[in-house]
Amino acid sequence: MLSEKVRIWIPANPRLAYPGCQSVSAELSARYGFPLLSARGHRSAMRIIQLSSMTSYYGGEVHLAQLAAGLRERGHRVQCVVRPESELARRLPALGLEVRTIPLVDWFDPRSVASLARLLREGEPGILHTHLPRDYFLGAVASLGTGMVNVGTRHQLRPLSHPVLKRPFLKRFDALIAVSAAVREGLRQSRAVPENRLHVIPNGLSAGSGERQSRALRLRMEAGAGPEDPLIGFVGKLCPEKGAGDLLAAAAQLVGRWPRLRLCLVGNEDRGSGYRGDLESRAATLGLSSHVFFAGYRSEAAELSAAFDVQVVPSAAEPFGLVTLEAMQAAVPVVATDSGGTPEILRDGVEGFLYAPGDGAALARKLEILMESPGLRAEMGQRGSKRAREEFSHARMVEATEALYLRLLAERLKVPA
Repeated sequence: MLSEKVRIWIPANPRLAYPGCQSVSAELSARYGFPLLSARGHRSAMRIIQLSSMTSYYGGEVHLAQLAAGLRERGHRVQCVVRPESELARRLPALGLEVRTIPLVDWFDPRSVASLARLLREGEPGILHTHLPRDYFLGAVASLGTGMVNVGTRHQLRPLSHPVLKRPFLKRFDALIAVSAAVREGLRQSRAVPENRLHVIPNGLSAGSGERQSRALRLRMEAGAGPEDPLIGFVGKLCPEKGAGDLLAAAAQLVGRWPRLRLCLVGNEDRGSGYRGDLESRAATLGLSSHVFFAGYRSEAAELSAAFDVQVVPSAAEPFGLVTLEAMQAAVPVVATDSGGTPEILRDGVEGFLYAPGDGAALARKLEILMESPGLRAEMGQRGSKRAREEFSHARMVEATEALYLRLLAERLKVPA
């Protein structure tokens, strides 16, 4: 039967309930609007496999790790399938997660398809959740005949490339999750998946470790910033699209008034790109060499925002803006571009400021306002921390994803109304 009030599937006969579904509260159904499959008296877990072929560790991989850990904590049986040389293979076991390694060297890799198919057949049907476009094909082919529900997450803003070629195997996907409404719009424009299979579940953040403040203090010292010196931070890959050059140009307009101003750039270039050298040369040309600290790649980057007085996210566009959310969580005001998914997180004049991408003069003006007012920085930081905690929590992301999984399993089994 179907409870109209809370829209939860409650099988009249408990034996009809899918044995892999965890009982879910009416609160979840009301919050996310999903008709959830509930098994009275059944507390067995879903089988969930998270798959990613990414070797580095950036926003999408942070998302996968936190989601997998949260689902495991909720009692589900979670396995993570990753490449053996990846950062995920190194980090996930520390979170108590089971890791299986497969080569996953390309979008069509017969050996990896066969290995994944064997793994999928080892247990009962459940969820196969892939996180990269090249993995969508692997998942669709390997899951044939296994009964697995295919879910993908899109972490990129641009529309899918070659949608006509991808449409046949994307038809096997029960859902594609976009991390922001902006990302969903890119998927909609691709027309590779029916719109009713597109869902928005924003990223969420778990609470930071107890080492956040000590790490922040060490970074300030490394950057040469004293307790009263303003420190502006950047966290991200060093590449043209992330806009670090725009930040240097803006800083050059501020150092005359704030000679103790320091900039800290956390992140590295793509191997062999030479872009960090380009930025160092540009800093020298602008007279900023003594003001800029290149921190390089930091595994604990998500917890370093607390070191900054202001964090800048000058990207051309962010699919979601996880670094923006990390700064907000640390009660640090953010100046970011008004593009992509960022305006869905950061409200202009509330938790920080938004400006047009590439407008270095506007960026400098926003930074000047914040440099002039420690009180405003504190107010915006506190509002950002509250918004991150209440609207973009790790628990909220995990619950929404779990609810979608359950809805899809219910639809696959065609539970009668």
